[in-house]
Order: sequence, then C-alpha cells, then structure tokens
Amino acid sequence: MVVSARLKEFTTGPSMVRLSTSLLLGSCCPLALALTHQLLVGTFGTPYIYSVAFDDAARTLTLASNTTVSVGSSWISLSHDKKALYGNAFVDGGNSQYVSYPIADDLSIGPATTVESKGACAERSIFVAQAPTPPYNVYGQPFGACGTVMSTTSEGLLSESVQEYNYLSSAGVHGVTFSPSGSFMYSFDDSGNAIWVHAVDNSTGQLSFVANVSAPIEKADPRHGAVHPSGNFLYAVHEGSNEVGVYEIDQTTGIPTYANASFPLIPAGLNTTDYWSDEVAISHSAKYLWASSRARSADNTGYISLLSLNADGSVAKQNFLAPTSTSGGAANAVAASPFGDAYVALTDSSVGFVEIWEMEASGAAAGVVAHLDLKDGGCCGNAVWLT
Repeated sequence: MVVSARLKEFTTGPSMVRLSTSLLLGSCCPLALALTHQLLVGTFGTPYIYSVAFDDAARTLTLASNTTVSVGSSWISLSHDKKALYGNAFVDGGNSQYVSYPIADDLSIGPATTVESKGACAERSIFVAQAPTPPYNVYGQPFGACGTVMSTTSEGLLSESVQEYNYLSSAGVHGVTFSPSGSFMYSFDDSGNAIWVHAVDNSTGQLSFVANVSAPIEKADPRHGAVHPSGNFLYAVHEGSNEVGVYEIDQTTGIPTYANASFPLIPAGLNTTDYWSDEVAISHSAKYLWASSRARSADNTGYISLLSLNADGSVAKQNFLAPTSTSGGAANAVAASPFGDAYVALTDSSVGFVEIWEMEASGAAAGVVAHLDLKDGGCCGNAVWLT
C-alpha cells in the first residue's frame, strides 16, 4: 500500500513551491521514507532570506522562495519550536540590532521585528541564538566586548532588551552555545582567546558571570562551539590554530576544562595563517561531530571533517578531513540535518552557493550530493534546517 501526503503550498512574493512526502508501507518490507526538507539561508548584507528545498531521494537542491527583507542577516537561527527565525542585523551605525520573523504553518516568513541593544554595544551584530529552555530568551553578540539578552513574545518573536552585559574590553565574542539544561551559556571569545561561562537564571533568563577559561594555547582563538547532549563535553572551533578543541564540563560548576584533545581542521604542513576555521555541528543522533575550516585565499580550498563521538560525548576518533569545493569565503559553515546523521549543509560566500554533503555508511568519507548557486553578491551566510 502506498500512502502519499503533501505539505501545504506556500508563497513568498511571486515564488511558489509545493513540497511533498512519499511514504511506502508494506508488511513484507521495511519502511522506506523520502522527504523534501526545507532550509533557510542568510546573507552577508544582501536583503534576502532564501528558502531551499532538499529532496533526499532525488538528492537535489532547489530554490523554493526568496523573501525580501529590510536588512540582511549573515547569521540566522531558529526558535526552539521552529516557529520563529532570528538574525543579526547586518548594518553599521548606532547600537547593535537583531531581527526576528514569524514562520507560518505554510513555512512562509512574516514581517520583521527589530530590537536594538540599550547599552554600549555599538558594533554590528554578528550572532544570535535562543536558549533551549524557558523563558526562551534570545542572546545577541556583536564582535566586541558586550552582549544583549532579549525577551520574547508568546510567538517567539523578539520583544525587548532585558539585560546588557559586558565581557573584558579586549574581548571579541563571536558566538555562544548553551548547556542542554539551559543553566549555562558559553561565549567564544575569538579576540580574547578564551571561553566565558555565565549562569542563566531559569526564571528571568538573565546572566551572571561564572568563569573565564583560557584556551589551551596562544592564538587558538575559540570562535563557535557546541555542547554534547549529555552535557559532559564542549567542542570549540579554534579559529586561529585551525582545530577542534575538546573540553570536559564540570557538572556542578558548568566550567569547561581542556581535555587535552584537539583535532586538525587543515592538513599537516599547511600554514595556519592561511586558514580560519569556522563551525562545528553535532549530528542528529549525537554520534558524530561535523567541523569546517575556511581558506583566506580563493586559490585554496577549505576543509570539512567528521569526528566520531562516544555515548558520553568524548571523541572516539577523527574519521576524515576532506577539501571543500571552494575556500568557503567568510562562510563554509556546516549545519547538521535534523532527520539523520548522513547529511550536512555547507554554505559558501566566495562564489555564493549551498551544498549538501552525504556521509558514507561507514563514516569514513563524505561527498557533495546536491548543489545550488545563489549568487546575489552576499550569499551565503549560514543555513538552518526548518524541516
């Protein structure tokens, strides 16, 4: 028996797409599932949010819609329920700004809500993320020494700044992540070569300082990171030394300690100053960690890597390190799929495209299975999986 289901049509401006799912059921054979998955893609300044469809049976990427917005976002992230989209406001002048958009049931993107920082954060915002637990505040950073905590409405949209906080004056925080319980926020200080730890108040979402943890070597430069669902280990992209650094988290204090384990994101023998590592992403089952680096010159490629993780979050091994299609520009950002371990999205801003990479069943290698050019002069920032 074949059962077919279709998601609703959605339109944004003149573009329209129909996404479909096909489900094959049979008493004599295992379940076979083919889906079309939706991704959203941001840009470095051009005023668009792209909706991209990935068919995991045909292994194709297609442009579903292109939403014109008032301001571009080089970094986008989703609310915990995927009903709101957050982005940095890629504009200079004035205080740091952040935007949010409602995502309708038909997957269309609604009008923006903007919140401006109230404190001394005057640099362009570069990162924004929501806490994984109530009250679901949103945390924004410019590439500087301060940050903004924002409350949200019942729909998940940005409401107002509820706290402005400071790092050291020498800091340049590029990204944050949270413990699975939402009790701690970790800030990756690229300029200060450190990881900051803040406790998150479970009623107000406001922050209080816990610790500043120096990176294990000079010029490691932690940029972004992720915490394993077990809460035991944190993985930090060391942008300067082009490695993934592994840290073990104290379960009482929330403070990470370097676990004497780092894994290269460029091959041995290359000059680290020619590269700047970018992103990490934990796979759907938390059995793998994707990571990427970028090249500073278009004459060189970036690299993508996969690490196997043990159940407690410790790293079992580095599976492979492979060249990406291009340098990656300012992107080469990886986003692990929410529906399985095999797929990861990778964005490029040197040319302007999105790719889907598929891991081999053995986990020993991965390759590009789908590619979509989005050449608008600013694409592509990072991507997020909506479905």
